[in-house]
Amino acid sequence: VKMMQKNWIGRSYGAEVDFDIKDDDRKLRIFTTRCDTLFGVTYMVMSPEHPYVNSLVEGTEYEAAVKEYQDKVQKMTDIERTSTTNEKTGVFIGRYAVNPLNGKEVPIFISDYVLMGYGTGAIMAVPAHDQRDFDFAKAFNLDIIPVVDPQNPEIDLYDLKEAFVAEGTMINSGEFDGLNNRDAIEKIADYLKEKGIGEKTVNYRLRD
Repeated sequence: VKMMQKNWIGRSYGAEVDFDIKDDDRKLRIFTTRCDTLFGVTYMVMSPEHPYVNSLVEGTEYEAAVKEYQDKVQKMTDIERTSTTNEKTGVFIGRYAVNPLNGKEVPIFISDYVLMGYGTGAIMAVPAHDQRDFDFAKAFNLDIIPVVDPQNPEIDLYDLKEAFVAEGTMINSGEFDGLNNRDAIEKIADYLKEKGIGEKTVNYRLRD
């Protein structure tokens, strides 16, 4: 019964991180359990219901496609939306977010697999190390940048067939290169807090 309750409540330890939105005064706050992969972010995804979406596309060439996609998603259940077997769909909103660790600009999408009811309703996407992000990146021909090296000669990090989610050594991550990625989670979380761009937090996901 305890195990059932833990899974139902769905407690996640991680950090909330602020990404600047280019040409906008607001910040896009995301929740992640994998601070170690921040340097591998190649795009962002917002829930179609996120309160920023409509104002970000208002009056732009992307507005009609975004509204059409929002209408389509409204008819779906949360279970349908989070299915791992569904083909990944989404719409680019014509905006970019700025990675607070390396200043890299990455495109912002909306997609049905991000829900407003979990975390902040927006995610950073690291396709090299998350399978759903990997599938989305492949569908939309987006960059895949590895930042955790399994040091396994059988895995070609620059020609991945699927996301690599196990432990390894940090690469492509500036001053954090060479650390075990589990150690890097704590160090990067501390760095985010020190710089005022993030903070450790716990999220709960009460499942239906």
